[in-house]
Amino acid sequence: MKFQLGGLVCAAAALMVAPAFGQVLYQQNFDVDDSANWTVNNGPSDEAHDFFFDYSTAGIPSAPNASGTTRGMKLQANVFNGIFSGMSVSPTGQTFTGDYKLTFDAWSNYIGNTTNGIGNIGATSGSSMLSQFGIMTSGTVPVWPGTGDGVWFDAMSDTSSTAYRSYSYERVVSYKGTVDAVIDPTTYDATLDPHNTYYAMNPSAQTTRSNNPNSTTSPAGQLYLDTFTPVSPPAAQTALYPSTQFGTSPAGVFGFKWHQVEIAKLGNIVSWTVDGVKLAQIDLTSATGTPGGTNILFGHSDINAGTSIDVNFPALQFTLIDDVKVTAVTAANDADFNNDNKVDGADFLIWQRNFGGAGNNGAGDANGDGQVNAADLALWQGHFGQASVSAVPEPATGFLAAVVALASFVAVRPRRRFALLAVK
Repeated sequence: MKFQLGGLVCAAAALMVAPAFGQVLYQQNFDVDDSANWTVNNGPSDEAHDFFFDYSTAGIPSAPNASGTTRGMKLQANVFNGIFSGMSVSPTGQTFTGDYKLTFDAWSNYIGNTTNGIGNIGATSGSSMLSQFGIMTSGTVPVWPGTGDGVWFDAMSDTSSTAYRSYSYERVVSYKGTVDAVIDPTTYDATLDPHNTYYAMNPSAQTTRSNNPNSTTSPAGQLYLDTFTPVSPPAAQTALYPSTQFGTSPAGVFGFKWHQVEIAKLGNIVSWTVDGVKLAQIDLTSATGTPGGTNILFGHSDINAGTSIDVNFPALQFTLIDDVKVTAVTAANDADFNNDNKVDGADFLIWQRNFGGAGNNGAGDANGDGQVNAADLALWQGHFGQASVSAVPEPATGFLAAVVALASFVAVRPRRRFALLAVK
């Protein structure tokens, strides 16, 4: 045991000289008015945007990564005109190449019904809208369901229709799942749709298209039901709008909670993760056409031509984005399991808890094979102590953390762990 630990200490010392990992390429927290640095692209209906919105005025608490502040980007579309439409925004002139992660906090707000509040989603006119976010766009054209030049993902505010969707420049009408090949083969494109994987499974173990998680007529996506548990509007919002903003949402609803979202591009693979759970992944290896550019996008869109007549609808139907960050990553060697832009002992503990089972990156799968095993440990070891250039650990701190984490790895269940450490 002493000899093994000595080797680990030497390995930890060597890791101190590893190059920086996770360089921050772009960052915006909207705590200052950044309106002049964003391009707005609108569809055929009305839109509204505010890059310096104080969302506490809508009764919404500070985002998870906002350090207590309440300024963010507010996006709206089709509030008044009643036209199927959408809008998108991109930071002007930005370009991101290679492998990287786009991370941010997202909140979707929708108006409730005067009878059952936010729980009666099917009877709430105009509340079914989409929050959208993506990459690989030119940043100069509108992106919304039916048109766009990038790769993007949409989340329905209230899940009264298809709730979680993937799109790209080759499939501007959302990708279908294998269930669609059986239920509605006329909408399923055998050439394009297999490029996308939805990870929600219905009771028949088929991959869903992103069906309404609460549907009684089509297979429900269990992953959505488990990931998006019922929530209530913030008490402060209820106090401001008591006639509609009350009650509890059904399971599977994206709205009324801050979500930590990641879109990762590793080679030709683009994945969408929310709160550590991978929802979808697009493989662009054999995609038809080419992306519009190398910028990122956020947006808001409507799925129908109607709109609400409630006087409070303009104040309550919107997408919020805060704490945007684009970070460079190393393809297939992503050992930052908790997405805090540093590879450290906290990531090791995630791997340790899930070792031996199936899982995604948030569960400790560093190499993307869907399993948490010794290969992922090796990648974690290879990147331990590396961080973004804005948060590179001090040498002494990084060395001490490496020794403590690796020594504890040997000390816990020594026979099994020792064998794993011998794997190269």
